[in-house]
Amino acid sequence: MELEQTLASVPLLSSLDRKTVKRLAEQGKQRTYQPGDVIIREDAPASALYVITRGRVRVDKGSSPDEPLSYLTAGDFFGELALIEDHPRSATITAVDETDCVLFVAWEFTALLKEHPTIAVPIMYALIERLHRHEKESHPA
Repeated sequence: MELEQTLASVPLLSSLDRKTVKRLAEQGKQRTYQPGDVIIREDAPASALYVITRGRVRVDKGSSPDEPLSYLTAGDFFGELALIEDHPRSATITAVDETDCVLFVAWEFTALLKEHPTIAVPIMYALIERLHRHEKESHPA
């Protein structure tokens, strides 16, 4: 029940009914990462969406670990490209603090998107924000 409440409070999933959140809680795999653990590595195959339920992660791209792209915290998600296309990971995600995530296998979450298309909206906004950030970094003013 605790995981259901946590998932229901995540903005990405907050529009879902209790029955659907319960199903997600049953399907999701909970993982805990220690500071410094690499959760996903850039260019690795993508197969799941991750939702952070506690902690903080660092997002790095390329070979400049001194300048992270961003940090993500509880309620944020990553790995959404795995839902859209069979594409290698676009960034490396590393735990900064002890971090809990719930991961969803791409095909399971894609089926959920078909049933509840409204949850595609927060994913779309996140992709647009990340695209704009990438454009600013690639073409500084």
